[in-house]
Amino acid sequence: MYFIHSIPQSEPNPCPACGITLAEISQTGRAGCPDCYSHFSERLTPYIRRVHGPAAHTGRIPRSAGTHIALKRRLTELREQLNAAIGRQEFEQCAKLRDEIAALSAGEEAI
Repeated sequence: MYFIHSIPQSEPNPCPACGITLAEISQTGRAGCPDCYSHFSERLTPYIRRVHGPAAHTGRIPRSAGTHIALKRRLTELREQLNAAIGRQEFEQCAKLRDEIAALSAGEEAI
């Protein structure tokens, strides 16, 4: 088996589009069709994230998309930094990040 060790060999719920079972996917490491990903999403998603990481685009942002996407990405980065600073108990850094998040959030609501 490739990655899903807890799947019984007789999976009673095959993909409605192609008929492949989750046990077959675990043996071959390949889905039968695009619908398999949505049909088996609850079981496949944790393994896919472990291998590929988050499913969010992190590349360059086209100019035509405007500043809204860049602003959302910056807010996400700041929130991650805030959570890390909280874990390290760096409260002064937390306050700075909180204030920056608040200012950017106010700007996001204005867009």
